[in-house]
Amino acid sequence: MNQPGTPSSHSFRYFTGGVLCVAVLLGICFMRFNARVDREREEAAERLALCQHIENVTRAAASGLVSPEACKQLKKRYAESVAPL
Repeated sequence: MNQPGTPSSHSFRYFTGGVLCVAVLLGICFMRFNARVDREREEAAERLALCQHIENVTRAAASGLVSPEACKQLKKRYAESVAPL
C-alpha cells in the first residue's frame, strides 16, 4: 500500500503556492500605490505651474508691464554675466 505522495510534499506545495499568491497580491498592491503616487505627483506639478502662472500674472498686473527697453537691458546684463572669461 503505497500512498501517492507523502504529506510533507503536499504541505510544501501548499506553502509554495501560498507564498506565490501573497507575492502576486503584494505586487499588485505596490503597482496600484505607485500609480496613485505618480498621479498625485503630476497633479501637484500642474497645480504648482498654475499657481506660478497666476502669481506672475498678478505681479505683472500690480506693477504694470515692463517696457521692452528694460527687458533688453536685462537680457544684455544676463548675457554679460554668463559670458566665458
